[in-house]
Amino acid sequence: MENLGAAIRKRREKLGLKVYELADAVDVDPVYITRIEKHGKLPSPLIMEKISKALSDEELFKVYLKMKYPMVYDRIKPLDTFLDVEIEKIMEEMGKKDITSEEAKKLEWRIARFETLTKKAKIKLQKLTKKLEEIERI
Repeated sequence: MENLGAAIRKRREKLGLKVYELADAVDVDPVYITRIEKHGKLPSPLIMEKISKALSDEELFKVYLKMKYPMVYDRIKPLDTFLDVEIEKIMEEMGKKDITSEEAKKLEWRIARFETLTKKAKIKLQKLTKKLEEIERI
């Protein structure tokens, strides 16, 4: 597994962003982004959340949690795995050519349920981020 800094840099470059552009989006000094990317600095949870949002890549936050807070990551991993499986099932069902009206209704329900679960997971992750930020301040 590549380190967090390398993953951030790879994603930033893929989006065609310069270091200073990411820094502006996150509201930090470009030197701070460079320290994360090149020197392995682990940012605070709040800054990491902003980086993930600026780069439109939630996976980066998961990598961050896994590295900095492995016990927290272990607690959210089952939900994350469940959501990944749901995505695969939905995509599989959507790929079917001949779908009955009953199957279409089930698919609509599954998508609506997935959206609800995703929203709840995002809210929990935001609360978790705030708690981790508070803990870091102590």
